[in-house]
Amino acid sequence: MRRELFLVICGFFILDTLISNFLEDGLNKYYGLKTNAEIAFVGHSHLMLAIDKSRIEKKLKKKVAKYTREGVNIVDRDLMIDQLLMLNQQTKIVVYGVDAWMFTKEGLSSNSYKLFYPFMGSETVDDYVKSHTSFSDYWQKYIIKSSRYNEGLISGSLRGKLNNWDNFKLGTVDTVRLKENVSKGDYRRINSSRENIKIFESTIDRLVKRNIKVFLVYVPTISFYNQAEKKKFRECLNYFSEFAKTSDNIQYLEFINGWEMKHDYFFDPIHLNPLGQQSFTDSLLCYLK
Repeated sequence: MRRELFLVICGFFILDTLISNFLEDGLNKYYGLKTNAEIAFVGHSHLMLAIDKSRIEKKLKKKVAKYTREGVNIVDRDLMIDQLLMLNQQTKIVVYGVDAWMFTKEGLSSNSYKLFYPFMGSETVDDYVKSHTSFSDYWQKYIIKSSRYNEGLISGSLRGKLNNWDNFKLGTVDTVRLKENVSKGDYRRINSSRENIKIFESTIDRLVKRNIKVFLVYVPTISFYNQAEKKKFRECLNYFSEFAKTSDNIQYLEFINGWEMKHDYFFDPIHLNPLGQQSFTDSLLCYLK
């Protein structure tokens, strides 16, 4: 009986490891981790949906890491940069997605740390996850590796296996309803935190010290959102412009004028649809070349 129980337990953990390794390999391919990619994109879904990775690789004939994840905040991105620096030794350019709301604490997922479960085993990731989750949840994920994956992570892994980075946000934003919502004050406010700004500056400083060229890229956001808090919006953009002047290795690219009024490019106020993605990718390529 003991022998049978032992074999069942061994079989369980062997299967768990095989499943976990398969899924982690898919995620690494999807994000471009553990590759010799010279160019890396870092940000949340705002940048994710704006970039056609395959098109950029084809045009530049260089490997690209698209390490973009839904809902990640400034602290999450700091950890993502650490992972890139550790796993992608050939990175020479980092394209970091910025927007007017990125220093605002409210509005992004409070559970974004769960996105890093698959990479437990790395000291920096372990420390980050441990500081955000309960003792029991941490050890369950640490021991049973396949439990680290939710539906979204499994989907990303499978897309990595299939080499699929398509933008599936089909359709166009309802501008009439959006305009009504903004007029009623139903929109995300700009409320920049000095703490978040310091974390961002520290993140970029690490890249600059590695002699990595940094492009701070403002992906288009729709006119109604941009004009909701005009003064705060422009203050944020001016900050990025001034910050870029602190180093020759930092360049700020602002895609606002000529973009914010192209409403047919938007799926919602901040995300581009496939039409917008193709146009934006081609414009960005002019700088990356």
